[in-house]
Amino acid sequence: GRGLKSHAYIHSVQLSHHVFLNLHTLKFYCLPDNYEIIDSSLEDITYVLKPTFTAQHISHLDKQAKLSRAYDGTTYLPGIVGLNNIKANDYANAVLQALSNVPPLRNYFLEEENYRRIQRPPGDIMFLLVQRFGELMRKLWNPRNFKAHVSPHEMLQAVVLCSKKNFQITKQG
Repeated sequence: GRGLKSHAYIHSVQLSHHVFLNLHTLKFYCLPDNYEIIDSSLEDITYVLKPTFTAQHISHLDKQAKLSRAYDGTTYLPGIVGLNNIKANDYANAVLQALSNVPPLRNYFLEEENYRRIQRPPGDIMFLLVQRFGELMRKLWNPRNFKAHVSPHEMLQAVVLCSKKNFQITKQG
């Protein structure tokens, strides 16, 4: 949050870092004044956090190999980007990379609307795997990434949680 006693508010006053982004609503605020910032130049940031794909864009993914330029100046091919290693998760990264290049699977998960409204039983945590896998697919295939690599952290956390810690990111699997 951005209330008077929140970390974000105190941080804005002490360190003069005044821009706050609500990760749920994707709205920007100026703290400590607490007003919303509406500026189209911030759309790049929200797109990187939540990339979206149209059916037309998805249908052309395999037909054109267009390099994208990351914010840091490196070039990359969407879908062919690195996954950060977090402890001992290189085995999982290899599996995630392979799955992200299976066109029917990739195409389904790039369009969040395909699974957003799936009805699930109350208390079902397994759907978290579906959500996190979809987020990772959209980040891997994002043509407007800031870097030529992506963090699989949220996906790996979901695997640990849903496996009841049978899979860990701190040990080889």
